[in-house]
Amino acid sequence: SMKKKLQLLVLSLCCICVLNAQNSYSVKGGLGFAGATAKSSGLTFTADAVIKPQIGIIADLPGTDVFNWQTGLLINTYGGKYSEDGGTVTGNIITLSVPFLGKYKFAEKFFGYAGPQLSISVSATAKSKEGNLSSTEDINSEIKKPIIFGVMGGGYEMSEKVTAFGEYHFGLSNASSGDGSSSKFNLFNLGVIYSLRK
Repeated sequence: SMKKKLQLLVLSLCCICVLNAQNSYSVKGGLGFAGATAKSSGLTFTADAVIKPQIGIIADLPGTDVFNWQTGLLINTYGGKYSEDGGTVTGNIITLSVPFLGKYKFAEKFFGYAGPQLSISVSATAKSKEGNLSSTEDINSEIKKPIIFGVMGGGYEMSEKVTAFGEYHFGLSNASSGDGSSSKFNLFNLGVIYSLRK
């Protein structure tokens, strides 16, 4: 479909930007506390946070001593755990994400960053558990593509190679493709960035 081709084109252009020789690259990994809120039939449901792995490659584009743009290609996992009628439903949404972040260095080793992120769900499941019974359902067709997030975070450069970071992702767009319902994902992610610069 045209929409799929457009998404692939956007991802390809992002990859070309990311692979520019003048950029400096890093591996970014962390553990995220993934949560969500859902609205259906006038009711609001809040999911308990579940811990999900986050990993990817980031590219710092050339800039000044205090400001530069940052992008990358990340595998972010979102989700959350809803409890209802003695049972639980846990969502696991794996996305390919491309962030566009403005990064500002406000002290020698401290920096902050913020900007939008485009995430395309590549796998999504809902695991239902009640007593000893459990079942897993594929819900990827029910997730809107792409999902738009806002990302805010900060980091501390522990050494030339290793930086500790903390960041918050908040859903700016409805992640549910179903009529009459909406859901938004959020994520609090803590981890380390390892520079691949020689």
